[in-house]
Amino acid sequence: MDKNAKFRFLNAMLASGSPFANDICADASQGIELAIKMGDANSSLENFAKKMLRLYDSQAHIEVIDFQGEFFDPLFVFARISEIAKRLSGYERAILVITSLERAGISENGRLSKKRKLQSEENMELLESILLRYQTAFENLEIIFV
Repeated sequence: MDKNAKFRFLNAMLASGSPFANDICADASQGIELAIKMGDANSSLENFAKKMLRLYDSQAHIEVIDFQGEFFDPLFVFARISEIAKRLSGYERAILVITSLERAGISENGRLSKKRKLQSEENMELLESILLRYQTAFENLEIIFV
């Protein structure tokens, strides 16, 4: 998924969890389309997500993990997810955005094979199982895989 499609998708997902976001979402979508059209959509996905969530739900907290080009090692991922879980705990609405998991360990021009897709699905399950260990700390956790 290209970066512009990620912006569009993430905007829709963040708006869907907010009870009063319909008008804001429509305006934000137009703004995103204009920024893409003019070539100004160059923000990082993490900055974009944090700014958009402030529009939709200022009481919520969001964390973003981007695995693009990173090696996926369950041991290190466990520590990383544990730290993020601690930062997300205590919020009425907590959101974890995980992006480019299917591209973990693959170069930018690398091919996504069937074996890699299967590994990506297993990695998703691993991340979810790690987060389930902390479910008592979350009142409402959303995980968005982009």
